Amino acid sequence: MPRAAGETEPVADPGVTLLVVTRDAELYASVREAASVWKWTVQHTAEAIPSIAYFREPASIRIIIYDGDSIDGDWKDALTGIKRLDRNSCILLASGVSDPYLWDEVIRYGGYDVIAKSAGPEQIGRILHFAWFWNQKACQKH
Repeated sequence: MPRAAGETEPVADPGVTLLVVTRDAELYASVREAASVWKWTVQHTAEAIPSIAYFREPASIRIIIYDGDSIDGDWKDALTGIKRLDRNSCILLASGVSDPYLWDEVIRYGGYDVIAKSAGPEQIGRILHFAWFWNQKACQKH
């Protein structure tokens, strides 16, 4: 990904694992491309609330991208359920709609941010980087 003048190199922490909960192949491909810059592992599921098996290793999943458009059920229930399984993961909601009201709702239900499904790998990469940084700071407090 090209960087602006003065922008630092991406964090290279190959221990980071992302979980993408989607049935949207294009979203999954964009996330994989964005995460490849940092050599992050990307796991995938289409389960509305991911199985406990994804959360067996402590701090193994650091960022979860939940596709509110392609997964059946209410994304609010899913975010609440995921937070019960793993309080330390940073949850991002992928949506075709991205507005301040949705962002506020995501925060209220334990999420971190909204990714517009129209975003390309470069934009997704920036959001992932900020989510990783926030996750590092949040986990240091526990």
